Amino acid sequence: MGWSVALLLAVACGGDDDGRPMDMGTDAGAVTPGTDAGSVTPGADAGSVTPGTDAGTPPSLDAGAPPEGRTTTAPPEAVEQLVGTFALESRFATISMVPFLGDQRSVSTAWGLVTIEQVGETLQMTERGCHVETEGGSTMTTIPDAVPQSIPPRVATLEFLSEGGSLRWFRPEVAVAVGWEASSPADMLPQSADDPRVVDADGDGNPGVTVSISGLASGDVYVVQWQRGWYEGTLGGGAGTLTGQNHGGGSEQKTIGASNSILEMDVPQRPDPDTSDNTLQLVPVDAGMDCAGLIAAGDGLF
Repeated sequence: MGWSVALLLAVACGGDDDGRPMDMGTDAGAVTPGTDAGSVTPGADAGSVTPGTDAGTPPSLDAGAPPEGRTTTAPPEAVEQLVGTFALESRFATISMVPFLGDQRSVSTAWGLVTIEQVGETLQMTERGCHVETEGGSTMTTIPDAVPQSIPPRVATLEFLSEGGSLRWFRPEVAVAVGWEASSPADMLPQSADDPRVVDADGDGNPGVTVSISGLASGDVYVVQWQRGWYEGTLGGGAGTLTGQNHGGGSEQKTIGASNSILEMDVPQRPDPDTSDNTLQLVPVDAGMDCAGLIAAGDGLF
């Protein structure tokens, strides 16, 4: 969500979400290709919704890569602790370069639902987005729940690495096209609303996905995104809440329209080099929980 978690979708003056997961094909030594993190499905994500960098400005940091030597074969302790249904909270900090105001830091928080099931010797994670909000910066950004909920589930095979007596787990990088349809993770973002790949992902009659901005200038912004990111964590001594890190710095974003012409400019963004807010929580919940139940439970879960 990612949504993964991841996603997340904010800008200080414009930007955010719709998608489809794709396998990024990262080589990891012993890693075998993940299940369906690479399949292309019609786009309408983290969910996890992840924050984006301006399409016209190369990101100063990328999402990095997990260490080599990982395997998709799940150890027994991973099966014991990870199989089940979880509420996911993923957070990511970005810095927006806002005209006249300078750098503005914001943290996006995405909530979603994750199921992890055993498939042969592997564990498969399916992530569905539910809700995204932002804090900080000079504006108020409102992301309708229809945005993360319109994104197809992200599916990936988890990876594992035993290191120094501990067992680390990884959700490998997934690319999600938000507000447009892509055929390859290498596709460039649409640069305008009349690009035939752009879709009305959230069904509001506007291209891409719509984010509402209130601040020095107010209105609706229509954007498309590449959301890219991966998760990691370390297993503890038993079942319960899991914590980890959200690596989402490889995302991109393009503003393709706005209800207020002042908001049509792209606001360059970059990941905050202070990664202390780039966190992940997985809290066990009943298998029947849906997005409405997750949102109603709110901060009490995390």
